[in-house]
Amino acid sequence: MTELSRRCVGRTPTRLPALLVLAVGLICVAATACTGTGTAAPAKAAPSAREFGQAAAVLTNDATAQRQRWQLFGALQILTQRCMRDRGVSYLVTSAGPQPSAGATTAESIGSRSVPGYGISTALHRMNNGPTAQDRYVRSLSAADQARYTAALDGPAEQVAALTLPSGASGSYATGGCVARARARLYGTVRAALEDTLVPQDVDQLFERYLATAPSYRTALGRWQRCMADAGRAAKTPAALIQGLQAEAVKGASASRLAQEQRAAAAADQRCDAESRLRRMGVTQRDAFLRHQPAQTRARLEEVWQHRRQALARAAALLGQDAESPLG
Repeated sequence: MTELSRRCVGRTPTRLPALLVLAVGLICVAATACTGTGTAAPAKAAPSAREFGQAAAVLTNDATAQRQRWQLFGALQILTQRCMRDRGVSYLVTSAGPQPSAGATTAESIGSRSVPGYGISTALHRMNNGPTAQDRYVRSLSAADQARYTAALDGPAEQVAALTLPSGASGSYATGGCVARARARLYGTVRAALEDTLVPQDVDQLFERYLATAPSYRTALGRWQRCMADAGRAAKTPAALIQGLQAEAVKGASASRLAQEQRAAAAADQRCDAESRLRRMGVTQRDAFLRHQPAQTRARLEEVWQHRRQALARAAALLGQDAESPLG
């Protein structure tokens, strides 16, 4: 059995950043379940404007979404630490790194044109270079104390609940322990917290398969690739371009070199996106994809949107109370 990552199969060549470690905990029943069962059958009823807009928002990975994930992770860390402290166990808050830039360009959206960039910093090197302070602390404990720590954090192994995703992938997640308690405090229920990450991830996998067979998107992607090659920035996709820069950060590239490289890459990316209309075509195709999804899939995405808004409100209040917490 394998732990699901952001898209079940990780997209970066490094270990997942701390921002995602606490957010995901669903275990696939079988490895094949992680890939889903394919694009679902067309829906019979057209989505309402509200339902459609909220479903699309949940699937959008732009700078706003990245900043929201940063905020939610920080709140989960604080709540987990408080719970562990109540149980007499130390828990060192893990840094999510600097807050993502509001003007960052992502694989799905174009950000600031005056200062182009992807918001990648040398903090990735620090976050991915060896164990965290929390990891080192746990390893320093005796076997008995490690067992006590794990029991407090994750709860009894038998305290689990089942979850089935829109693709048909299914698995179970822990409902006991401080991680589960933190999720429930922030989202209302542990299930809502897991669905905030896993339902969009699952539907996004289906969308990627849909894109692979969309002629208009493939044409736009080809134009973007040729434009980038002409600019000396060969890359298969915007996501691959960003991942390459992230890999350089993880390897320890200097701050000045990293800043120069991502400014140049983002500027070329923005020019080529304007020429190919790649990201706009992606939005068009996503809308077409959503219209053909079952009503229950769109309803689950809408539910995720509602729970996320509530969690963000709780996180804002919590982080305001803990302004001195070492989250950055």
